[in-house]
Parts: sequence; C-alpha cells; structure tokens
Amino acid sequence: MTAAHTILMVEDVQVSQAIDAADSAMRAAGHRVTRHPDAAALRHDTAGLAGADILVCSSNCPVPRELLETARRLRAIVVPAIGTEMLDVPAATARGVVIANGATPENFESMAEATVLFMLASFYQLRRSEELLRERQPRPAQLYARMLKGRTIGLIGLGRIARGVVARLQGWGVEFLAYTPRPATTTPPAGVRLVPLEELLARSDIVSIHASLNSESRGMLDAGRVGLMKPGAVLVNTSRGGIVDEAALCEAIRDQRIAGVALDTFAREPLPADSPLRDIPNAILTPHIVGHTLDAILSLDVTVVENLKRVIAGATPVHVRNPEVLPAWLAKYAAQ
Repeated sequence: MTAAHTILMVEDVQVSQAIDAADSAMRAAGHRVTRHPDAAALRHDTAGLAGADILVCSSNCPVPRELLETARRLRAIVVPAIGTEMLDVPAATARGVVIANGATPENFESMAEATVLFMLASFYQLRRSEELLRERQPRPAQLYARMLKGRTIGLIGLGRIARGVVARLQGWGVEFLAYTPRPATTTPPAGVRLVPLEELLARSDIVSIHASLNSESRGMLDAGRVGLMKPGAVLVNTSRGGIVDEAALCEAIRDQRIAGVALDTFAREPLPADSPLRDIPNAILTPHIVGHTLDAILSLDVTVVENLKRVIAGATPVHVRNPEVLPAWLAKYAAQ
C-alpha cells in the first residue's frame, strides 16, 4: 500500500474544478491535503511547506527558489494547466523536483481555435456588425469586413498552440511567418517561415502572440516594436499580457497606426476598470477565458488526478515540463 503523502494545494478560480477533483481523489486515497486560499497563504505556511511532498498550484502562483528551499521534502509540483511561467523551473530541476502540467490536446487545441476566432472576428469586425442590428442602424455605404485569404499571419512563439493555429488555417490561402528566440533548434511546420521579430512585425497583417512569459519575453512588444506594425494590422494575444506594452498599444490604435486588437490576457488581471483598453471601440477584450472550453477543463480534471497518482507511485507523469529531471527522479522515487 502506498504511504500517505502530504499535499499542499493553492486555490485558483481558473482551475478550481481541477483543484476540487484533485482534492477529492487524494483524500479518498488516504493522503493528507491542505488547501491554501492564495499564494500569500502558501508562503506563510513554512511548516506546511517543510513537510510537503507535493504542491498543486496554477501558473498564477509564484514558486521561486526561496520557496523551494523551504519545501525541502518536495518531490513534485503539479500544475492543472499548461502555463508554468511563475515557477522557477531551473531551481526545481536542480533540486530534483519534477513539474507535471496539464498540456492536454484539448487544452492547447481549444486555445488554437479561440485564436482563429479572434482573427476572424477582428478582420470581419463582428462586433460592429452586431451593433448595426442591435442599435437598428442602417447598412453602411462603405463595407468594412476583410477576408483572411491572402493575408500574412505572424506568430510570435511556435509552441503547441501556434502550431495548432497553423494546422487549422491550412488551405485558407494565408502566409505564415514565425519568430522564435532559438531558431537554430526549431523545426517549423510546413508552410511556416522563421524570420526575425522585426521583419514579422513589419510584414504581418495579423500578429498573434504565443510566447511564454519569462525574463526574455516580458515587455518584448514595446513602443518601438509596436511601431513597426503595418497600418491596418491587428494584434491578437491569447498568451500573456505582460509581453505587450499596453500603453504603446493604446496609443498606436488611437493614432490609427494599427487597426485593432483582440486580447484575452492583460498585464494586470482582472483588467482594471480604468484601463484605457476598455475605451478602444475596435478592441475585442475577454477576461482570460476565451479558450477555456468545457472540453479542456474536463481534460484537466482527469489529467491532474492521473499526474498525482503517477507522482505518488514514482512513475513518469502524463505531461512533464522538465523532462531532464526524470532519470534521477525515477531512480530516487520508483524504488520507494
């Protein structure tokens, strides 16, 4: 029989259903579970951290090196979502802590579909057409919708979601450019050309952000780079808000240097009530939810529980963020 493990969980409304599923399954299996309302409560529970075997938290929960040093017994961090940008992954790896996440197909495929939705809604100005009907306005003399066919789509980042976008737009007659900070180690999908970031921004009709938020990407689209975007271009962000200088973005739209934005993520979440983004008429804004489908959430419920079961059994989790830790990790825990 597997010995009881001590598991700390941190609440997050975005993955609350998965946290609940993990809690129920672990308690039913006889493990000790403590739930913290937020990251601050976790940090203050030094005794709990010192005795924890597993930490379950979302990408919104910072896990720096200092916390890992306090959690000296920790064997795994289980994230019930894809993102791990708030975790010090190198520090966890150095301490032999495996990081399991929820990189399920339904998760990244939902985000890919939502990104295409944003692209089409922006180019066809769906909100404007809805307003014509709702406000009983006459048909405009000048039409405004634009086809996606024949356009250039620039992908900043070329991970699973970006590749999902490419797969879904095959046959649409679009050109794909992509930027990645490590082109030498990246093999792009067929029909995608790797280019420098500045060229991508200058040539793309749609700039779609798919990069992880880290020290390299934070503020990457500053005023200078936003200024490189072509007139009529649209910026789509279903990744992380901290990658974009929002003030520069608002200025570019107000000055009509770009045509619009479709944003699901922001530098501060929830988006502040006084954010100037709210006053932009040609902006699509959603509260970090547009790609969170029922299908994806259900897949996370199953995966987080399976990841926990495997970690406790000393087996490889379903999805591993730092696979380089596995040989030593398996040698240590599989024999227990």
